[in-house]
Amino acid sequence: MEQTLELPMESRPRLKFIDMARSIAILMMLEGHFTGAALSSEYRSDSFLLYNIWHNIHGLTSPLFFTVTGVIFVYLLSSNNSISYFKNIRVKKGFKRVFQLIFWGYFIQLNIWSIVQSIYYQSEFHFDWLYAFHVLQSIGVGIFFLLAIYGIYKWINKGYLYWYYLVAGIIIFTFYGMMKSHINEQEKLITDGIINIPKYIPSGFPKFIQNMFYGQYSDFSFIRYSGYTILGGMLGSIIRINEDKAKKWWFGTSFIVAGILLGIFAQPIFRNLDSFIEYIGLTNQSTFEFNNTAFARFGQVVSVLGILMLIDKFWNVQAKLFLKIGQNTLPIYIVHVIILYGGIFGFGLKPYAFDMNLNPYVSFLVSVTFILFFTIMVKYIEPLERLYSNFINLFSFKKQK
Repeated sequence: MEQTLELPMESRPRLKFIDMARSIAILMMLEGHFTGAALSSEYRSDSFLLYNIWHNIHGLTSPLFFTVTGVIFVYLLSSNNSISYFKNIRVKKGFKRVFQLIFWGYFIQLNIWSIVQSIYYQSEFHFDWLYAFHVLQSIGVGIFFLLAIYGIYKWINKGYLYWYYLVAGIIIFTFYGMMKSHINEQEKLITDGIINIPKYIPSGFPKFIQNMFYGQYSDFSFIRYSGYTILGGMLGSIIRINEDKAKKWWFGTSFIVAGILLGIFAQPIFRNLDSFIEYIGLTNQSTFEFNNTAFARFGQVVSVLGILMLIDKFWNVQAKLFLKIGQNTLPIYIVHVIILYGGIFGFGLKPYAFDMNLNPYVSFLVSVTFILFFTIMVKYIEPLERLYSNFINLFSFKKQK
């Protein structure tokens, strides 16, 4: 059984560049998290060229991960648009995957040790940390949007699917620009000493809901990251329609060029758009320009996918273990949270073994060690998958044979 943050690839046709992108994304995540947890603060300075390079590359990890999720999901979802929405097996599996991701997203945030301490010392329970909205939940919401937009497309039954995802992606990034404007205002008020606590949104809602948008623990707000997943769905639809051309040299090259152009022209386009809407009186402050970085990063992801398409065409990558890593991103993510951050149990390498107190050489060694660990884990993943299946069956109402 293949466990991924997205739905598994089918055999027709096997586009290896998608698996390569997933493998690169999860390895970048592992390296970034372990290095980030180990590297001492004294080396986190713009004066260090290697740190600047590392920090910039690490910033591509999340956009790559969320975008590739949308690519593979819609590529599989749209394999047969002639069947009705609820008869599409990918729709059923998709909703199941949404539930799994949200479940695991909250479950790995448990801290059993903290709960035991609270019981032992009869101290007050604090569950704010459990309400945090993080990677898995955000991906789950992104996939839900992909399913909902696909349902709208099937209902309207006009035009091309990728236009629906493009419009939806632009809409959600517009909301992100508005939210980012609000966040910047709140941060300025705090800096100026006018307020102590920011005004979270939606105002007056429980923290559980606020963290999904902008709250105390909303590092991966779906407003910020679902846009990548939705635009990834656009790319997945384009690739599905042109799957017979996916290994043509010009197809990959067009992705590279499109990504570069997006990175170059995103900022002037949004700046002029802000100037226009301010001129006609719709707003008196910049909104769209806050999406400069998001669209520049998306452009970089598009270029990366184009490069991987060309690699897939000219080199026909046969690294089975490397590709297998990209097919097992969910167990890798869950186990790395448990080991590094103490997910579920409350004991992790951070802060008990290291906590941003190591030099770059040791930090690099830590990252390499755990990348090797997870590579070995993936190589022998099948027994772990059986354990996972048995665990899931404990929560299933199906009769066991």
